[in-house]
Amino acid sequence: MSRSFKLTKSPYDRGVNIYSKATFNFESGVTILVGCNGSGKTTLIELVKEKLDKIGIPYYEFDNYKDGGHTGISSALFRNNIQVAATMMCSSEGEKITINMGQEAAKIGNWFKEHKDEKELWLFFDAVDSGLSIDNICDIKEYLFKTIIEDKRFGDKDIYIICSANSYEFANGSNCMDIYSAKYIKFKDYEDYKKFIVKSKERKDKRYK
Repeated sequence: MSRSFKLTKSPYDRGVNIYSKATFNFESGVTILVGCNGSGKTTLIELVKEKLDKIGIPYYEFDNYKDGGHTGISSALFRNNIQVAATMMCSSEGEKITINMGQEAAKIGNWFKEHKDEKELWLFFDAVDSGLSIDNICDIKEYLFKTIIEDKRFGDKDIYIICSANSYEFANGSNCMDIYSAKYIKFKDYEDYKKFIVKSKERKDKRYK
């Protein structure tokens, strides 16, 4: 299944298009949004969420900058999970994120239960790879994203996982969307991905020249 959205090409109201297309067609499953820093990945997520709000489709969101790190520790303490909070306090940034994502997995499971009668569900993960090592990223792809898509307990639902990330590990082997062209693309190798990101930055730098 897929769903299309008509979005503004100039969301910042400065008369500059950050997207070349106004129609974004998302395929169900996992979509990795690709583009350089500042190219509009987070903005695209916000625009899609606004559309979902208007048509009443529920979504789950995790923003690593807002929900990770110290916020994750506070959340664990709020739930009286002292052991997790203590572990996170003594962990590296990447370890904190991994532990926090494990906590998020439980929240997602409860969220699915709350929306068991819905036929279409969306999950957004923004900047999730910040501070993560390669093995951490592989774990998230394998044990979180893949589990959500393949878990039979979720029934016959159209599930969309939209993830913004900058690391090649997330893009490698994934269905990626070039946010500028709104097209799905795949990368042959790291050099292919590197060329794409460099071109994306050159395009971004020309916006306000």
